[in-house]
Amino acid sequence: MGRNARHPRGLVRLVVGCGVMLAGAGIASAQTSDLVTDRPDSTESATTVGRGLVQVETGYLFASTDDVDGYEVPGTLVRIGLGGRTELRLGHGGVVGTEGRHGWSDSTLGAKVNLLEQADGWRPELAVLGGLSLPTGETGFSSDGVDPSFLVAFAHDVSEVLSVGYNLGAAWESSPEQADRDAAVVYSLAVGLGLTERLGTFVELFGDRPTREEMAAGLSLDGGFTFLLTELVQLDVFVGTGLHGSADDVFVGTGLSFRLPR
Repeated sequence: MGRNARHPRGLVRLVVGCGVMLAGAGIASAQTSDLVTDRPDSTESATTVGRGLVQVETGYLFASTDDVDGYEVPGTLVRIGLGGRTELRLGHGGVVGTEGRHGWSDSTLGAKVNLLEQADGWRPELAVLGGLSLPTGETGFSSDGVDPSFLVAFAHDVSEVLSVGYNLGAAWESSPEQADRDAAVVYSLAVGLGLTERLGTFVELFGDRPTREEMAAGLSLDGGFTFLLTELVQLDVFVGTGLHGSADDVFVGTGLSFRLPR
């Protein structure tokens, strides 16, 4: 669930969880004990959490569109390693606020399965993600529907310090105002660079294209930094802007991710 084409009414829209690759730390193995997070960008990594491990990723998001401000805190994703290159994903958008109102948002339930490790040559690391948005939020902050989504995540290690990730998928979103779900193709491309062993940076393009002709597509550009405080704790910060259509004018956020000790 992600920061894809943020709208004031959909600040918490998660495309299966939150956003992704540990910028510049490189994409490790298909199932890793390294701290590879699915934030702060919107591109999902192809890496899964190792068997028996629990990883928590949480943060704050502020967005502004047409002079309407909104926030989400603490948007949280819990990733649980099940083994077999599979992880369970439990998400919640936390409290959403906009135009002087605030309330609890919806939750998500999903899974990520790694299908291919990266090989020499052209073959990338590959994972598939599927999930459901659940209407657990308060009135006015919930879609009031059970909404599916799926995503295919690709990843390449270009060098020891440079990595590339890209996604393609689809998401559906209910609305209390209409009977039918809105559907959209979602996509992203992120490039991560390791500046030091602990400091990484990334830049990313992401957006969506609704299937309904009267709905505007959105395209955004963002970038940020990640910093490993320890092997199990990471801080992040990001900022971005809308380039086209329904994307937010500006958005900024920060977060904390950590792995629970065994």
